[in-house]
Amino acid sequence: MVDLPDDGLDLALGDVRTPDGVAGWVRQVAYEMDERRVADLALIAAELVGNARRHAEGPWRVRLLRVDERHVVRVEVEDRSPSLLPVLGRPDDPAAGNGLLLVNRLSVRWGFDHYEDRKAVWAEVPVR
Repeated sequence: MVDLPDDGLDLALGDVRTPDGVAGWVRQVAYEMDERRVADLALIAAELVGNARRHAEGPWRVRLLRVDERHVVRVEVEDRSPSLLPVLGRPDDPAAGNGLLLVNRLSVRWGFDHYEDRKAVWAEVPVR
């Protein structure tokens, strides 16, 4: 199992400026997972962070959580733009939304939580 605190592990993104930096953090934290699953989780985290930085207002935050009852690790990326909700692909612009298609493909479940002053886009990857 992945050694994460019960309440998750947060990273404020002020100091991490690149998708590779986010992916590296995920690899450091989730090192006990299957190598392929860590790669999926790192790619998903980098994509969600990239989307948040491209389309939403900061501050941004990324969190990794272990969800034992579903045997998954969840990555959540929070931003301060509650009205900009994620879009899975866009027929009017084939270049837009492809990252979420990747997230959809690599995760067992993904979605978002909408709050009055922010949103969190999340995806879950199996531990094994």
